[in-house]
Amino acid sequence: MYRGRCEEPKGRDAGLSVPALLLSKVGVACMELDGAGEVAQWDGSAEALFGYDEVQIRRHGLDRLVPSKGDVESLTAFFKACLRGDDGLQGVPTSCVTHGGRVLFCHWYAAPVRAASGEAGLAVVVKNVTEQVLMANDLHRVRSQLQGICEKAPIGIFRADVYRRIVMANPELSWMLGYESSAHIIDSMEAVTSFFMDPEQGDAFLFQLYEGEQLSRFRCRFRRRDGSSIWVLCYGQMIRNVAGRPDGFYGFCIDISRTVRVENELMRVNHELRLVSILDGLTRISNRRHFDECMALEWTRHIREKESLALIICDIDHFKWFNDAYGHQAGDTALIRIAQAISACVHRSGDLVARYGGEEFVVILPFTDLSGARHVGEVIRQAVEALAIPHKGLEVPGCVTLSLGVAAIRPGPGVNSETLIRMADHALYAAKATGRNCCIAFEDIIEDPLN
Repeated sequence: MYRGRCEEPKGRDAGLSVPALLLSKVGVACMELDGAGEVAQWDGSAEALFGYDEVQIRRHGLDRLVPSKGDVESLTAFFKACLRGDDGLQGVPTSCVTHGGRVLFCHWYAAPVRAASGEAGLAVVVKNVTEQVLMANDLHRVRSQLQGICEKAPIGIFRADVYRRIVMANPELSWMLGYESSAHIIDSMEAVTSFFMDPEQGDAFLFQLYEGEQLSRFRCRFRRRDGSSIWVLCYGQMIRNVAGRPDGFYGFCIDISRTVRVENELMRVNHELRLVSILDGLTRISNRRHFDECMALEWTRHIREKESLALIICDIDHFKWFNDAYGHQAGDTALIRIAQAISACVHRSGDLVARYGGEEFVVILPFTDLSGARHVGEVIRQAVEALAIPHKGLEVPGCVTLSLGVAAIRPGPGVNSETLIRMADHALYAAKATGRNCCIAFEDIIEDPLN
């Protein structure tokens, strides 16, 4: 045990005994009251706390310390109960005013004692709790402000405990999810994952939140009470208890359903614009512009892959005579039917059917050799012939037919996509010269027109 010598108190603490000095340091004052509630003994610790010496306090009484009438009545009743020896007394809080006019918040405790004369009295201890009261008031004010913010916030706010159960939800979240009140959400939702339309999104939300302790801009769908859904942007923040352990988390939700609808509409419009730019207005298959784009891409890809690329060019036989005989409206109808028939013969996702111009169509067949392209060309020819579209404009009336030119090449140095197009085009002219309604490959031409 330390047995050193204490220094003499200095300044405002001068004259205090060591016990009184220690009590004053912790904001505690001691005194004794007689049976009438008057000050019988005024300790130095009380003088240090309140600034009144014993003469002053005896002259004015405790009323000088406790100016509030309500506090005086509570204190008087408390002292009487202590003198009677009532059990379970917890003390009385009051506001006090020091000799210098400073307001203190104090807590009074008392116990019955007897003086040497045998007269009953009270031993009283007063604890200065001003700092604690002010901190509690500040905390209450902050909590009230936060509660007001949560209640008025234009975003959904909730809190979940460590077991992911909802323990708080604000009115905005109730409105977003179609519930009558926050209490209905807490009672109806077993866990945070109940919010999510897709359970996998709920698992992903929790995983990312627990992994990083905070989460920003998590886009998902929430389930409303009526079974419908809304799009929300979620934020999350983990919270910890005084021991530093996870104690649940706060969630913040912004309704972005309108934004998503606008985005979807914009995507739809952009898709339609894209279709307008790449589709032929009449036949609704790819147009010449899209063909040129795809041809350039496929050529580059086949150079890299060192594979064969095939092309078919089709032309409707004597189509001008058809228009002269039936009119342009019937000609447009025939073009649409023929385009549909050609498209039905091409099944792979990478293949492309396009309107090359007027009554000409073109088919790109990636990773296809000449044999495969010739087979597809013949299938197309037979499909159009099977439409049996009458053609009375011919010298000998019959039906609409196609002439097709087929070519295939392995892209490499010294050649380009125009070479393949010219090869297929020359094969087409050979088919027309042969008598039409046939499919001719460039390699089948006896004389090479490119030389």
